[in-house]
Amino acid sequence: MVFKDLNRRRLLLCLGFICSTTAYANLNFIKDNTLFQSPADIQAIKSTPSEAPSEWKNIIGKHQTWDQLIDYDSAKYKPQYTFQSDLEEFIKRQLAVYRPDFTSVVVLDNENGHILAAVDYARAKNAFGRDLAFTTTHPAASIFKIITASDLLENTHIKTDTEFHFTGRSTTLYRSQLKEPGNHRWIRSLDLEKAFATSNNVIFGRTAIENLTPAGLKKMAEKFGFNKRILEGVNLAPSVFNMAQDQYNLAEFSSGLNTQTVMSPVHGAVIGSVVANGGVFRYPIVIKSLEGLQDKKVIYPPLKKDEQVLTPQSAEDLRTLFMATIVQGTARSSFRRSQYLLNKLEIGGKTGSITGGEPRGKRDWFVSYAKSIEDKSDKGISICVMIVNQKKWYIKSPLLAKNIMEYYYSTIFPKKK
Repeated sequence: MVFKDLNRRRLLLCLGFICSTTAYANLNFIKDNTLFQSPADIQAIKSTPSEAPSEWKNIIGKHQTWDQLIDYDSAKYKPQYTFQSDLEEFIKRQLAVYRPDFTSVVVLDNENGHILAAVDYARAKNAFGRDLAFTTTHPAASIFKIITASDLLENTHIKTDTEFHFTGRSTTLYRSQLKEPGNHRWIRSLDLEKAFATSNNVIFGRTAIENLTPAGLKKMAEKFGFNKRILEGVNLAPSVFNMAQDQYNLAEFSSGLNTQTVMSPVHGAVIGSVVANGGVFRYPIVIKSLEGLQDKKVIYPPLKKDEQVLTPQSAEDLRTLFMATIVQGTARSSFRRSQYLLNKLEIGGKTGSITGGEPRGKRDWFVSYAKSIEDKSDKGISICVMIVNQKKWYIKSPLLAKNIMEYYYSTIFPKKK
């Protein structure tokens, strides 16, 4: 009986502690989240972000994707989306010319995380939409080499000029290729920069086995936004990365040669922005404000704190790898006649291709960024293009991204300044 009374008292004490902690948290929640009245107010609280204001959370809870009006508490609110209409119209014109089977294009403003464009296209229906950009049914393929390279640069002795040896085709990943090659007549050597630029599966797979751990790679993936919600206001499921179960599995995951690691085109653009922003993870925004139609009150979203996920040196090295993809790697053919563009812009990217996912087909990925060389204040844009080809190829994803970069910096960027 004594023990029962003691347990009951312990339970009551725990409940009291939880209630008091919750009350204190709610008090701070109300105090720190007044409705921001101007962009200056938003800027002022960037260093002290907190939970979403209750009014914002309640209204957004009634939001159905891409609603023009939201009904809440006998009032109507108009969401102000971040989309840039001129840019989206240009992307639609491009897709109407090339007409791939399925396409999703996302353009992100690196400075504030605003999603400037999210355009999908389906050839069979000859229709545009947005939903594909916000779904995570797409195998990440070699885009995941960005995460692997980040883990290698951040947490091991490996540098951009570290050399590796391999045999066989660089696009395959046989168990025999994951052993250190001996005195083989067909042995070849590449440094990390060239291996990244040419998307060498063998080097990334074997180097991961020799230098990384499954837990460490998963931790780096989560720093880049896998396995967590990165966007509010839209029902975007988390991109998924699972921990490797054995050495060969680690090689598959590290090289991107699997269909279990999945991501969204929105997340692809965010990954590009991490590279462009010096290793800073900035959460994307798709609804920049809510405006009450009756009282004209404007409610701004809570701002999530930026996260430094790479050291400046690792981020600088990663930019080197990205730029090598454009100059000497898998995206070279799309940019080789654009010397004028390359002289004005710093451009970096990573390609990826794999068959699988939903909708079914061979995915052709390009995650990239571009920013002005002349204007040092320009944070630039990040672009993710995902094309799903079912029977034939209509346009390569780096070429479509290049066309978007040209349009943005010739038409939109001058107005922005």
